[in-house]
Amino acid sequence: MLNIMLLLLGLLSASASHNPATVDSVPQLSVKLALSQLSSSERAIPGEDQAASPIGEFHSMGDVTLHDDRESVVRKKGQPLSISKDAYSGYTEYRYEDITVGLYEDLVYYVHVDASPEKIKVNEKWLALEKQELRQAFGEPDFEAEDGDVYIRDLAAIKIYRDPETRAVVGVDLFDTIAF
Repeated sequence: MLNIMLLLLGLLSASASHNPATVDSVPQLSVKLALSQLSSSERAIPGEDQAASPIGEFHSMGDVTLHDDRESVVRKKGQPLSISKDAYSGYTEYRYEDITVGLYEDLVYYVHVDASPEKIKVNEKWLALEKQELRQAFGEPDFEAEDGDVYIRDLAAIKIYRDPETRAVVGVDLFDTIAF
């Protein structure tokens, strides 16, 4: 809203040193720049249905990002129910009621949700783990494995684990593709 007000103020006030040719070109550039900086919800016309665009990047799951460190995880989620360290991989797992956070050298490398979730929170948006909603949010899987579907965005990926027989969701991981 502030961007729009500043844009309108800029359009209404022209400097005396501008001739008509430059005054005409500046507002068009300003409008394009201002519109490019608005989020899709701010650009939306009220009353019009907008098709949801696929998620272009994976930032977080369950409010934990792949850029968090141990301190920020504890600040966001509180003290974990349990902490365990895998001597072989070096990962430390912080278990919470809703998620498990895998850390390596105090940085988040994966976030896991298990126990057949019905929905997950990706990039602060809740998604039902149903084929239609996942296709709308993620597009087609980049890989379809026997144990689930993988969606890759840059250096992050989400894997939706499925029971091989029933195809029911049994877990979801958000992970750094470099970590594995």
